[in-house]
Amino acid sequence: MSDTAQPDTNLFATLNATRRWSISILIIVASVFTLYTGATGPFESPVQRGFFILVLLPLVFLHTPSKLFKDPTTEIISSITLSLLTLVTMTWSLINFERLYSDPFIDPIDIFFGLLGLVLIIEAVRRTVGMAITLILVGFLIFAYFGEYIPWRMLRHGGLDLETIASTIFYGTDGVFGTPVGVTATFIVMIMILGAFLTATGTSELFMNVAKSLAGRYTGGSAKIAVVGSALMGMITGATVANVATTGTVTIPMMKKAGYDPRFAGAVEALASSGGQLMPPIMGAAAFVMIDYLNISYGTLVTHAIVPAILFFFSVLMIVHVRSVKEGFKPIPADEIPNPWLELKKRGHMLFPIVLLVTLLSMRYGIMYVAFFSVVSAMIVCQLRAETRLNLMGYYRAFEAAMLGLIPLVAITAGAGILIGVLSATGLNLKITFLIEYIAQGSLLITLFLTMVACIILGMGLPTVAAYVVLATLVPGSLISLGISPIAAHLFIFYFAILSAITPPVCTGAYVAAGIAKADPVQTGMAAIRLGLVVFLLPFAFVIEPSLIMIGSLSDSAIYIPASVVGIVFWAYGLEGYYTKLLSPPVRAGLILAGVMLIWPNLWSSLAGLIIGGVILTPLFLQNRKRRHA
Repeated sequence: MSDTAQPDTNLFATLNATRRWSISILIIVASVFTLYTGATGPFESPVQRGFFILVLLPLVFLHTPSKLFKDPTTEIISSITLSLLTLVTMTWSLINFERLYSDPFIDPIDIFFGLLGLVLIIEAVRRTVGMAITLILVGFLIFAYFGEYIPWRMLRHGGLDLETIASTIFYGTDGVFGTPVGVTATFIVMIMILGAFLTATGTSELFMNVAKSLAGRYTGGSAKIAVVGSALMGMITGATVANVATTGTVTIPMMKKAGYDPRFAGAVEALASSGGQLMPPIMGAAAFVMIDYLNISYGTLVTHAIVPAILFFFSVLMIVHVRSVKEGFKPIPADEIPNPWLELKKRGHMLFPIVLLVTLLSMRYGIMYVAFFSVVSAMIVCQLRAETRLNLMGYYRAFEAAMLGLIPLVAITAGAGILIGVLSATGLNLKITFLIEYIAQGSLLITLFLTMVACIILGMGLPTVAAYVVLATLVPGSLISLGISPIAAHLFIFYFAILSAITPPVCTGAYVAAGIAKADPVQTGMAAIRLGLVVFLLPFAFVIEPSLIMIGSLSDSAIYIPASVVGIVFWAYGLEGYYTKLLSPPVRAGLILAGVMLIWPNLWSSLAGLIIGGVILTPLFLQNRKRRHA
């Protein structure tokens, strides 16, 4: 809630002071609780998750306006009232958790607080994410209650009474207090604190300056800085919207100043920022959820994820490069390129917490334990140089940024718990899996396509963590039943959970980028899809040919990875319609076809694509060489 000028009344001044003090107290309590459990280990799941929601959900109401009241005094009274109701509801759940989790029968007062808790979570989702997801949650609860009246037989069920809704969807570990809140309340909150300290100490500036020094001196430097910077920033933001908001404020104006179309500038930033969650060594927060789901080591996940992530960013860089050459965009001026060694000298020590995190994770220590020590190391090493040194208020501001950054995530992961609870209690998750399998009739390609559509639709408007958790509950089974490895199936839905952030109509990453670029959000989203079409093809390729994610034969990896690289090059030339000169439509179509054939993991297809692309480009290459010699 904004602290801008308000009516000068004693009541409002008192209420606003109460709100600010309450926010500060909740931030301090949440930070102390997180550090304590990071050092000693989490409490029992109901206690850890319940206390986390008890402390952080009131922040949603205290910090995010409802936009329902014009009178600011009424607004602040409603926010304080809802935060108090949240404290009472979650305290009741904590006090009675042993009885609520052991006794299948609950009292009327338990039902009252359970239903009140669901209402509060839905309102928190409305404030933070918007009406679209809110209506979906309400629709799911209506579906749960009136299941016996649904006309379509396949979706019909016996209906859940209010007692079952309260006990299963609110109190149950498959509902609000389920996996989404669980992973947020343990290691994601620690990762957020680490990212906040790295940001507070200027590490984000270090990454951007390193990106400038690496990419700024080349053709289309400003756009390439956006791609490289977003890949680096993904390590400390872990979310598409946060990445766009952080790097986009620097890179989008830089691209517009260089002459790029605002929609293109916003699209490049949105696409690159979404990919920041794919790039090891840290990846996004959802990757840590995947580790928990699959029960694999961090090193194993990085091994499987590294090649698709590199191909993702290579494809974006290639398209940016070809567009820049075609439009005649230059490198950024030499006097604007920082010296990377000076930047590392000033802030390079802040990379130590990242190195420590990666090292300890590679040694298979627990994620929460590792994240805690990384946070502590960041709090210590920031004092080594004046450029990164924090005073007491600086430490508080870092914790404040982390906890306020968690506000939408807490609301939506609790909301995702409602979705998962309804899906599980009504059997809808099994029915969706069955429906996909029934339509696909054993066809892997159709199953993958339907899974992609489900991922994009269900992931729209959700943070990647929540989108991945919901999708991981629904769709991997249909892929695994066809013999796909679990890691390939989960990486597939992970990719499309991320790409849903740039897919209209609810393209949250594109909306933020468009706001910075002052462009139309839907057009920016469509431009991002055009730039990322080849990225939409990559998950299909690595599911069909697991050697692209380093599963199976190394000889296959040695064939298909270089083939994909060449295919991306052909694709970029064809998509942008330029290679030493403007290309005719038939030539563009031939290059795009050659690119798809090379990326598609089949030996004969790849050879045919190489021949087609070579036949098209070789004469153009020789003409250009002859022209240069002349």
